[in-house]
Amino acid sequence: MTLYATDLDGTLLRSDKTISDSAAQKLNALIESGVLFTYATARSFNSASPLLGKLDLNCPAVTFNGVFVVDPKTGEHIIENIFTDESFEKAKSFFIEHDLAPIVYSYIDGRERVSYIESRFDEVRGYVESRRGDRRLRAVEGYGGLFEGRVFYFTLFDPPMEISALDSVFCAENGFSRTFMKDTYEDMMWYEIFCAGADKASAVAQVKRLVGADKTVCFGDNGNDLSMISAADTGVAVGNANDELKSAADIIIKTNDEDAVAEFIARRENPQSDCESGESRFTAAVNAALSRQKGMHGSVGTQNEKLIHAVLKNYYAPFADEQEIKLGRFFADAVSEDGIFEIQTRSLYLLKDKLREFLGAARVTVVHPADADIRTLYVSADSGEVVKETPRRRVNPKLKIFEELYSLREFLPNENLSFIIVRLSVDKTVYFSGSDIPDMRSRSVRKKLAIHKIPRAIVEEIRLERPEDYLRWLPEGLPESFTKKQFCAAAKEPASSLRLEVLRAVGIISQTGKTGRSNVYTVSYGKERER
Repeated sequence: MTLYATDLDGTLLRSDKTISDSAAQKLNALIESGVLFTYATARSFNSASPLLGKLDLNCPAVTFNGVFVVDPKTGEHIIENIFTDESFEKAKSFFIEHDLAPIVYSYIDGRERVSYIESRFDEVRGYVESRRGDRRLRAVEGYGGLFEGRVFYFTLFDPPMEISALDSVFCAENGFSRTFMKDTYEDMMWYEIFCAGADKASAVAQVKRLVGADKTVCFGDNGNDLSMISAADTGVAVGNANDELKSAADIIIKTNDEDAVAEFIARRENPQSDCESGESRFTAAVNAALSRQKGMHGSVGTQNEKLIHAVLKNYYAPFADEQEIKLGRFFADAVSEDGIFEIQTRSLYLLKDKLREFLGAARVTVVHPADADIRTLYVSADSGEVVKETPRRRVNPKLKIFEELYSLREFLPNENLSFIIVRLSVDKTVYFSGSDIPDMRSRSVRKKLAIHKIPRAIVEEIRLERPEDYLRWLPEGLPESFTKKQFCAAAKEPASSLRLEVLRAVGIISQTGKTGRSNVYTVSYGKERER
């Protein structure tokens, strides 16, 4: 199962620090159905829980940027990640030596307290005044009172010294983690210090183990979310996130004020596609693409590539926030928790540069259309009437498929690369003026016509995800060892030599020797599996 973990401020919470009724209803319905949902925040449980009153949370939650994993209803600590005595003393000495007066979070007599030096109130004014009435607040006279109790967290506001100087002390080698970021609501920079290893990523991993999830989807907007966004199986940035987080995320969705987190999870857990047949989904994808297609009547030229590309993108990656995602130097057609999708209607070799970059980052699925059958409709551009319709004729795409796969043979062994060859039933619509049916054999005539290829149905999906999926193209009747000539004789088609090279590239066939001038091959994949 998937654990969904979200930051609060700027991510789940809207700009007014609330959750809308509709978002709460969606999330509660998901939680009730068994979806694992929680939050990971820099806030304390006392600060977070009043904002989440609309939600019926039941998964352990993460507070103080990963210092505590808590019961979402009571706030009871399930896991604690706090300072060692040595690191606490190092921090305390540094603050006193450099005359710094942080906000100090601690437990005193079993109660969570937030302490500050009263005479240094101006340095913490924004924080304290925004929390009037918070019973945790505790003004003290000096350093003696500031560091009382079981201390687990420090915050400096707009630090008066170089960040590099702070980082040289508050580093992992000295037992610390830290975040430095702009506050979501106020024009103030926060430098927060806590135990080494106690970031959101590690705490979400602890929750994942507690609930028995097998993967995580994490949402965030700010610098302290970077660790869990980077570590998640799917890292999701809201549209209002900072640029650094967007660059690290796998997916960018709508903003926090658009209930993006609730909408994303609801859509993933209850996709419309689960309720619809593949046929109706494909029809919907075609209609959506046609409604956006410009110049469908009367423009000169063939617009099949743009239309078929849009249809397949709508079908395989229907969510707009997954489409056209910038990854490094390139835009991916779609990015989802299943990896990168590239819809390639033209020659596959054009993908080489993208694949070199994408395959190092994620699984890539290349979707490539091929005609399975086609009919031609001749339509009068004047009346819109179908003047002539040819019978459907079947198309054998094998030669084209093997040519395309052969062009990417250097990438075929990569386990992160898979293909979906989509065989389509296609209508080719030819718009013409005048009374005579145009002669489609003439290239000059074709160049003057408006010709559109519209996919009508998926006839077959050839999925090539593992080496064994290529076994479909291994001819029957091959001897134990064979030459290319023998392979082509068994395959009985013009594309046989390319087919052999594709099977060699994915490791189905290996060259084992020579006989005269001819190479000798054997089927190696099954034998390796037997061993």
